[in-house]
Amino acid sequence: MRETAAREALQAMGLLRERDGRAWLELRTSGTSAVARTVVRSLASWEDSFDHVSRLTGITTDDTVLVPAPPSGSMFAFAHAHAAHVGADVVALDRWSPASAVEATTTCTAAHLTPAMLATLLDRGTGRLRTVVCAGASLPESTRLRAREAGVRVVDYYGAAELSFVAMRVGARLEPFPEVDVDVRDGVIWARSPWLADGYAPGQSGPLRRDEDGFATVGDLGRWDATSGLVVLGRGDDVVTTGGATVVCADVEAALLSLPGVPAVAVVGTPHPDLGEVVEAVVVGDSRLDPAHLDPAHLRGCAADLLDRTQLPRRWHVWSDLPLTAVGKIDRTEVRARLLSTRTEVTT
Repeated sequence: MRETAAREALQAMGLLRERDGRAWLELRTSGTSAVARTVVRSLASWEDSFDHVSRLTGITTDDTVLVPAPPSGSMFAFAHAHAAHVGADVVALDRWSPASAVEATTTCTAAHLTPAMLATLLDRGTGRLRTVVCAGASLPESTRLRAREAGVRVVDYYGAAELSFVAMRVGARLEPFPEVDVDVRDGVIWARSPWLADGYAPGQSGPLRRDEDGFATVGDLGRWDATSGLVVLGRGDDVVTTGGATVVCADVEAALLSLPGVPAVAVVGTPHPDLGEVVEAVVVGDSRLDPAHLDPAHLRGCAADLLDRTQLPRRWHVWSDLPLTAVGKIDRTEVRARLLSTRTEVTT
């Protein structure tokens, strides 16, 4: 197999496998709310997308790229491989640390971040950053505007370990990534492209489904919007069943993130003796604003204009930050555990 800088990086991360003249990648999924799995994909399914990513993000050999978490998830593993492909220097953190990330921005001009990581840096300082490639969750418009005010261009995309790149924002719209066909069927996002994974490791299963036309899905919900393009609403299996009604957490989070001064939120379900579960919302506020905007009664009143009664959180919490997994996504399991261990909620 011909050696390249990207292949050397993938080998160093322990992700590249070779046998009988074949080369493939084995990647762990992030496992924020489900069991982590190993995704198997061809080497070409990443390598052949590098030049598209370079063109759309503008990352070149002149950049120094911050990779703020270990390559245990596909997002940050790809960041390492792409940086090696373009010849960019990398500053890699062993784990996510706001203080270390802020220090890294004194030399880094580009970074791969989740929305929660980006919001943290916007609070603490973005240094020399000029470009942030953002994924792992939907990017709140308020965070994008704050980044623009700080002189940082944000290129956000939707993808999954099993699907790789599906859509990337071009201007105001989240458009299909090059060579990708996107179809939204009954509210579920399907994609067909050269970037799809082969499947899971032997003996493992997961949400990846395929049809006879070459499309695949992991069950993420979405819709098309005339202004915004593809709108991603989150995983359909992240739901709360309360009083016989089914509430999709992503729908509630999208509504709360549209409120002024709410850059981050986690919506989860917790046990209730009569209703089965109740919807709880944990909100992180914009530190630059009057704390009154985070009063639970105020938040509930604003949310009531956007959500059905069954969707309204019964319990509201205001935290200084949200727990993150090793790959920078909101750790919903930890959020639930903290809520259940304290029970100091405000119920409205």
